[in-house]
This record gives sequence, structure tokens and C-alpha cells, in this order.
Amino acid sequence: MSRLLILSAGAILALTSVASAAPATQPLKISKECSQYTGDTPSFCTITESNLAAIPAGTKIFYYGPVTGSPLFTSSTAVIAVGKGDSAVGYCVVYDTASPPLGTCAFHAGSGTLAGFQAIVTVTVDDKQIWHWDGGYLLGAAK
Repeated sequence: MSRLLILSAGAILALTSVASAAPATQPLKISKECSQYTGDTPSFCTITESNLAAIPAGTKIFYYGPVTGSPLFTSSTAVIAVGKGDSAVGYCVVYDTASPPLGTCAFHAGSGTLAGFQAIVTVTVDDKQIWHWDGGYLLGAAK
């Protein structure tokens, strides 16, 4: 019995070490307007506010599909295009007919000033049709 307790304690310590080794994310808050989003491939929205200097206001987010024009949902590769060589790639799924619309975007790669960018955000829209991304990010060399 004591051997089982020692093994269990060792497993718990190992799991605690693995869990604590995960890097802490920084808060990410982005607002965007989508008045020029057409549902064509690609379509885009423009960032109006961002708490991350590497993704300033005016940055475009391009949506490449495969589903950008459905009346029910959007399911699309998303590219944050800051400038030449500075971008991030991820995927967004938004349930457009929910009341209010709700979704998630996850970014897994970046280049230039966004090298190593990883983020996961909740997608919402307010009554003024401003879309909001709220979540967390990591920025730096991917390991």
C-alpha cells in the first residue's frame, strides 16, 4: 500500500511539473469592424483597437474559407496581415446565427514581428456591429 502511495505521489508531482512548465499567456483584446467583409474569398475585416502593439489599429484580417458566405456560420483560415513579412495564421469558427453571434479563433504561427505568435480568443459582436476578440496570446520563438 505504501508503495502505491509513493508511486501516486510521484505521478502527481510529475503532472504538476508538466503543468507548471506551460508558459503563461498575456491578455489579448482586439476590436474590428467588418463593413468591407463580403463573404468572397478572401474577405477581410479591419482592426480598430488592439492591446498588442505588434497588431496595431488598421491591420487587416483576411478570411480564406472554406466557408465564408454561409448564412449559418463561418469556418475559415484567418491571416492577420500587419505588413510585409509580419503576419499570423490561424483558424476561426463563428456561429453567425447565434444570438448574439459567438465563436473562437486559434492562431498557431506567425512571421516577422509576429514570429511564434500563438493565441486563442473568443469572438463576439456588440450591438454596434463591432466584433471583439478576447483571449490570450504568446509571442516569441516557438518551441
